[in-house]
Amino acid sequence: MRRLLLSACLLFAPVAFAQSLPEPPAAERLVPGGRAGWVADGHGGCWLWAGGIEAGATGIVGRWSGKCPGGPAEGSGHSTVAWQVRGQRREMIYDGPLHLGKAEGEGRLDVTANGELVSREVGTYHDDRLVQGRLELPRANLVYEGAWRLGQPHGQGELRVGDEVMSGMWENGCLRRGDSWVAFTRPAEQCEGQST
Repeated sequence: MRRLLLSACLLFAPVAFAQSLPEPPAAERLVPGGRAGWVADGHGGCWLWAGGIEAGATGIVGRWSGKCPGGPAEGSGHSTVAWQVRGQRREMIYDGPLHLGKAEGEGRLDVTANGELVSREVGTYHDDRLVQGRLELPRANLVYEGAWRLGQPHGQGELRVGDEVMSGMWENGCLRRGDSWVAFTRPAEQCEGQST
């Protein structure tokens, strides 16, 4: 009778099993120093899209606090992509919404090296890229706030380096100031005479 009762209790008790997800397709995984791609925790976890990780990086792992139906992270939450390079622990820490594993909507992205803030982005993301918002580089005492396109200032924006302020209409990381260019995210020599 005891076994029957125990069996009945187990039958009706809620059971929570961790769903193991497939690994991301090999052809779409991140390649350090190369292409952006999927990162997961290596144990059937959620997939996160990441890029900009330098060549030689090892131990790359992703974590996501939200849901991931079918693999890619989905909804609002907290994600971390961590790796080791040249003896440093690096992390990309994102808070905000993800759609199909990519930043989409209002969010914040911090990049750290051994726990020290290297850069911070705050603003609106689309398809995993900042399109409107603020970038801070504390080590360089630099802040850019405004419009972005494909990782470069593009549209109305303001760059502050220390006490100097440069504002206006940026074109792919270039701002015309009189007879010269201010360049941010690309070399100044690439600004002149090029279709931006």
